[in-house]
Amino acid sequence: MATMEGALPSSLLRALRRFTASNEDESASNEQEEASGLSVVARGSLLGSRRSLDTGDDAISKRQVAIWGLLASTDAPSSENFEQHLPGGISRIGIFVVVRGNAAETPEALASSPSSEEAALVLVFSLATQKLLLFRSEGDKATLVPLNVVQCLHARDFHRAIGFAPLRCAVDLYTHVGLDAMQRQLARCEAATRDANSFFVRASTGSKARNFRVIDGHGQDALGSDSSSPLLLSALLPDAEDIAGELEEQTKAKKKKGKKKPVNKKAAARQAQLDAWGDDQEGESDSKEEQTARFLPSLAYGDIANVELLLSLAPLDNAESGSAPVVIIPSPSSSEKSNRTLQVHCEALVMVSADSSMETALSLLRERLHDQLKELSKRLEAVPEAATCVSQHQFPLIDAAFPLTLLSCSSDDESLDDTEVIEKLHHAFLQPVQQSLFRVSRGCSLAHQAEWISTSDVLFNVHEGIPSSGVGPQSQQALVDGFYGYYHYLQQHMNDKGWGCAYRSLQTLASWLFMQHYTQQRSLSHQQIQQALVHMGDKPARFQGSTEWIGSLEVGYVLDELFGVTFRSLSVPSGPQLVDVARELLHHFETQGTPVMMGGGQLAFTLLGVDYDANSGVCAFLTLDPHYTGDDDLSVIQHQTVALEGYKAIPCSWRKTSSFAKNSFYNLCLPQRPSVGV
Repeated sequence: MATMEGALPSSLLRALRRFTASNEDESASNEQEEASGLSVVARGSLLGSRRSLDTGDDAISKRQVAIWGLLASTDAPSSENFEQHLPGGISRIGIFVVVRGNAAETPEALASSPSSEEAALVLVFSLATQKLLLFRSEGDKATLVPLNVVQCLHARDFHRAIGFAPLRCAVDLYTHVGLDAMQRQLARCEAATRDANSFFVRASTGSKARNFRVIDGHGQDALGSDSSSPLLLSALLPDAEDIAGELEEQTKAKKKKGKKKPVNKKAAARQAQLDAWGDDQEGESDSKEEQTARFLPSLAYGDIANVELLLSLAPLDNAESGSAPVVIIPSPSSSEKSNRTLQVHCEALVMVSADSSMETALSLLRERLHDQLKELSKRLEAVPEAATCVSQHQFPLIDAAFPLTLLSCSSDDESLDDTEVIEKLHHAFLQPVQQSLFRVSRGCSLAHQAEWISTSDVLFNVHEGIPSSGVGPQSQQALVDGFYGYYHYLQQHMNDKGWGCAYRSLQTLASWLFMQHYTQQRSLSHQQIQQALVHMGDKPARFQGSTEWIGSLEVGYVLDELFGVTFRSLSVPSGPQLVDVARELLHHFETQGTPVMMGGGQLAFTLLGVDYDANSGVCAFLTLDPHYTGDDDLSVIQHQTVALEGYKAIPCSWRKTSSFAKNSFYNLCLPQRPSVGV
């Protein structure tokens, strides 16, 4: 007996609603399927994966269909092949339609519609019921497929729920002697990814990535004496870290016993090649870090397993091993023509089942890497003379569960030069058009994101995982949208205790702007805040370098001065009356999604959300407290009551509006989401 089950991240519902809102006006003049009662507002393709699940019963087979993202269809002719931007393991698996009627009442209409002939799976979003239904179309019959809408904050939650994980390999090449030299390097990389026998990768192991293993294209340990048992992908994934650390300790214990292992000559020869990997040839140089990081940190996908392509592990040839190196000295004329600096960055990413064999996972990665290297080689032939960098980067999508692979040829640090192409990508993958998502210069790529995550000295999104507000089951709740950094007293070697709480709240607001790619400024110092207020004339010159505190208006002025961000102000005469602005805050978090600064009684707070029960009048604010002076320990910040500024509270927690000071006047600064375009 064969069964099928579907899975979809809850975030795709938001993407569908956003997409539907932008398409409803257009569809009004072009109604379809009226006879069936299913007026189609929008349609497109399902992007996802299929795999068989182990049921433990040979008589029962189950197929998992996971919907990772959506691709809008368009009537306009386009030569753009959007599938080339998908990570390995993700492909078109069906179609989606947004209808005005109730799809459950007439499912046969979906099976008989022209678009449903293109695929066996049809996802239907009904505007009438606001529900999702998944059908399997067989001829003129549509069968309902059980669909699990996975509640998740980020893509990594969806990956865990369906049993998948990302796997990455990046190749960085550099030359200062021209295009031909770069093509030779690319040819070497292509040859190393052509088949499983030529493919070798290095993967760091252990909690501190101090050790590594070399794995061949068949998923076996290339340097180990026992190559009979294939490895599992789980050995590379974050969940295997504890196991790896335990193995490391066992290895140390064995060494202490003084037992010597027999020398494996073949492994020793390959180890010698490994040590010499990356040696310059013909004036070429592979630009790489001294040691490959085991994981690439990311906000949406968590730690991504990372492997490194090895180019010099082909079987040794005795005839070649004794040959002396040949030095080629180009003539002055040819040297002048080829004196050109070029850098190439190739980044391949695949989504694989976490219980896959190493061979299966590496095979998918190798094929993806090989295709991308070929594409880079082809694009190199056509790059302008002024271009110094040809790169492929991974760019996270909003609401979808995978990133896009995009290629750029430029002489600066932009990811794409053609705004029209970027706009097409935003519309095709149902992305908002009010913010940049595909610009390297704004830190949008996974590689650049990992760079600043690893050097950051603050925690991100500390509200995720805290206990509920306790307001009640009938309440309305809205939270900050996106990522932010938690700034509080005594960070960055700055003793601002007693006066710097509003500065810290402003820093949190500024971090949100950076992490949503509205600014390139990674951090905001007290000095920069004071300098901006003096420069605009709000404060006298003596304010610079002082320990004077600021309020909500100054926070808004700095946001406007430094980032061009407008703001709204709200005023409340006392703490218990903060409930009067609950509806406005709900609207703010639902439409703007920015964190809010609130000041009152010489104290400042950052608000990350609101929970309001209109029937009972009970309201709570999700409060991020800048008065915290302890270590950046998430368990303390989320669960322990600590001494703050003359009171005790949990640094990040829900606080009832009735708990705020009765005799203090409160002012709120509500930053408006910028609209900078793509």
